[in-house]
Amino acid sequence: MKKRILLISILIFTFVTLIGVDYSQSLQQDRCRTGLNLPIIHISTTRDSVLVNLGLGCIVTDVNFIIVNLTHTWDSDMIMYLQKGSAGSRIINMVGGSGDNFINTILNDSAAIPIASGTAPFTGSYRPSSPLTPFVGIPTDGYWRFLINDTAGGDTGNLHAWCIQLTFTCPTGGIQTVEIPNIYMLYQNYPNPFNPVTKIKYGVPQNGYVKITVYNELGELVKIVDEGYKTANTYAAVFDATNLPSGVYYYKMQAEGFTDTKKMVIIK
Repeated sequence: MKKRILLISILIFTFVTLIGVDYSQSLQQDRCRTGLNLPIIHISTTRDSVLVNLGLGCIVTDVNFIIVNLTHTWDSDMIMYLQKGSAGSRIINMVGGSGDNFINTILNDSAAIPIASGTAPFTGSYRPSSPLTPFVGIPTDGYWRFLINDTAGGDTGNLHAWCIQLTFTCPTGGIQTVEIPNIYMLYQNYPNPFNPVTKIKYGVPQNGYVKITVYNELGELVKIVDEGYKTANTYAAVFDATNLPSGVYYYKMQAEGFTDTKKMVIIK
C-alpha cells in the first residue's frame, strides 16, 4: 500500500512539474540585417535571410517587421514577403509612388494606419498589406526570409537594412526585453520634426560606454541626452527641447570605435 501511495505521489509530482512549465512569460528580441546594399533588380526577386537560433523551444506570439532602409525609384512596383518555413505573409503590396522609399517603416498588425494609407517615406508604424498572424504559434528558430519582388521594368533600388521583432514564449527563463542589433545603430529620431519631445533610438551590440549628445547648427553642445555603460540592447533616449528655439539640430552617438550623427528639426 505504501509503495502504491509513493508511486501515485511521484506521478502527481511529475504531472505538476510538466504542466507547471511557464510558457506565458513574454520575451522579445530583434534580429536585424544591416549594412546591406542588395540591388533590387526590375522583374526579379531579391532575397535575404536571418537565422534565429535560441535553442530553447520558444514559440512566436507576435511579429513586427521593420524596413530600416530601402530605396527604390518606383515603390509601387514592389511586392514584399516575409517567410518562415511554410508560413508566409505578403507584407507590402504595391504601395507608394515614385522614389517614396521606406525609412524605419514598422509593420505591426496593431497599428492604426494601413500601409496603403501611409505617406512617404512611410516612417512610423503601419498595418502590413496582409496580417503577420500566420507566424503566431510557430517555432522561433530557423531562417526568416525577406523577399522583394520587383514586378515592372525600368526601375531599380537597393535594400540596406531590415529587422524582425519577435515576441515569444519559452519553457524556461524570466521576463525580459532584449533587442540586440549585430552592429552599432543610431536611428532617425521620431517624431521628426517635433515639439517639444522626441525619442532617439540606438542599438548597442556589445557591452560598453555610450554617449548621446545634441548640438546646434553652430556646433555648440546643447545637451547630453544619455551617457554611461550600457549592456547589449536597444535603447530609446527622450530628448526634451522645451527650452530651445526652433531650428535644425544634430544628435551624435559615440561608442566603442563608433560615431554617427543625424539631423533633427524643432518646430514651435
